[in-house]
Amino acid sequence: MGKLIRVALLSASFFFLYARSLTVIGNLHQRRPAHDVRASCLKSMPAASATASAIDKETHDIDTTSTSQFQNEYTIREALYSELQVIASLVTAGFHPELDSNPILRPIRVLLELDRLQNNFPYPGDENRHLYLVCEAKKDKKVVAFCDIDARIPAKKKENPFSPFASIVNRPHPYFSDLTVDPNYRRKGIASALVDEGERLAKEMNCQEMYLGVASTNTVALDLYSNMGYEIIVPTGDILEFVKRQEGVRMLRRTLN
Repeated sequence: MGKLIRVALLSASFFFLYARSLTVIGNLHQRRPAHDVRASCLKSMPAASATASAIDKETHDIDTTSTSQFQNEYTIREALYSELQVIASLVTAGFHPELDSNPILRPIRVLLELDRLQNNFPYPGDENRHLYLVCEAKKDKKVVAFCDIDARIPAKKKENPFSPFASIVNRPHPYFSDLTVDPNYRRKGIASALVDEGERLAKEMNCQEMYLGVASTNTVALDLYSNMGYEIIVPTGDILEFVKRQEGVRMLRRTLN
């Protein structure tokens, strides 16, 4: 009897994931066509600095690339909704490399990331406060990197319990997250170019600072961000509550000049 129950539960789980995958993937073809048109018409965003220190998640190597060389090879722009499946795969590869050789768990992780990215995709009206950015390799016509810049101020659940955008606590803003680069395109200045562009856009939003989170065990990345002007802060208030809900994350902040 116990074996039959386990088989039934496993079958139900796979059926749920299959049904959810149809919904999530179907959303790629149904949601926000107008936003895709708007984003595809945006001008390419230039790299902000003359040189760039690329952050490689695995080796944390530093690479220096000239602006002209970078602009000849890559374009930084807003992500299209139709590109979220590719982005979900990038995020999975960047933050869960241990799943690369797992044919069962990796597709599930990609599906979960896709669902999260879809639900958090910049809504009409949010474009000036929330952006998904991608870096596209011109030669390969391929999205090779991604990041999220969110300067919105969400309402707390206790203030607006019916809002789908409300959170238990407000995270710091603008918040720079999900920075990931295709392993085949690392050490080319892409990561730091996205950081530079995120900071430039934050300034356009009249923000005075930028926040990001780094695993406390990732000492090399912490040192590199420190060299880019980010400082570890002692969280208080809502930021403290936000950090408590992360697993081993240090909060960093940089004042934007």
